[in-house]
Amino acid sequence: MADLYAVDLAFDLLDDTPEAVLAHVRRQLTGDGLLAARGPAARVAGMLVGDLGRRPDGSWALTARQEVHEEQLPDLEDLLLLLARHIRPPGPVGRIRHYEHEAPDLLVLREGRVVQLSLDPR
Repeated sequence: MADLYAVDLAFDLLDDTPEAVLAHVRRQLTGDGLLAARGPAARVAGMLVGDLGRRPDGSWALTARQEVHEEQLPDLEDLLLLLARHIRPPGPVGRIRHYEHEAPDLLVLREGRVVQLSLDPR
């Protein structure tokens, strides 16, 4: 059994997000970065995407849908920890779902950290 997760991220970064942080995000979106895969997903269905764009108000919009192996979850946590202080406004930032599960867990910004909240009624 593969330990793959569907990870969906969608949030805005503040307009004063340091260039070093934005450069790190850009690296993650290209080459062999954590958010770089494009095209059909192998196991989680749908397409893999990732993009960072400037909004008219100067903030940054990040959207990504990726298939992440369990071994990459610490890297994802590190990335979200780096971005947490720059995310606007606090609240939901995405979701994560093991490819065999029906219900995703919600990723929420709370007190400067991204926490995982289970939506599974069990």
